[in-house]
Amino acid sequence: AAILASAGVGARPERDRSVDDSKMPLRTAYIERENRLDLSFVGNLDLTLSQSICEICTRLPGSLKCCVIDLSHVERVFDSGVALLHMLHRRLRELGTTVVFRGDETEVVSRIPGYRPQP
Repeated sequence: AAILASAGVGARPERDRSVDDSKMPLRTAYIERENRLDLSFVGNLDLTLSQSICEICTRLPGSLKCCVIDLSHVERVFDSGVALLHMLHRRLRELGTTVVFRGDETEVVSRIPGYRPQP
C-alpha cells in the first residue's frame, strides 16, 4: 500500500474536501483488505494519462490480487489511450493480477491484445 500511495495511488487517510476530484482524468483507490486497486478513468482516454499510467506500472506491488479498471465515465477514446491500457494490462498480467474492466467500452477492451473476460 505504501508503494501505491507514494505513486499517488490509493486511498488517502484524510482528503481535502475543497478539491473537486470529479473532473480528474484518473481516480485511484486501493482497498487494502481485498488487496485490490481500482482505477476509474474520466473524460478522454488519451496521451495525457501517460505519466500516471507509467508511474502506476512501475510501482505496482507483485502481490496485488485484483485491479478493477472502470471505463464507464470515458467520453472519447484515442489510440494512445488504448496503447496505455494495453501497457497497464500487460504489466498486471505479468504480476499475475486479475484484471476486471467495468463500463460499456467493449470496443476499447476488445482492442487490448491478450485480454479475456473473467467468467
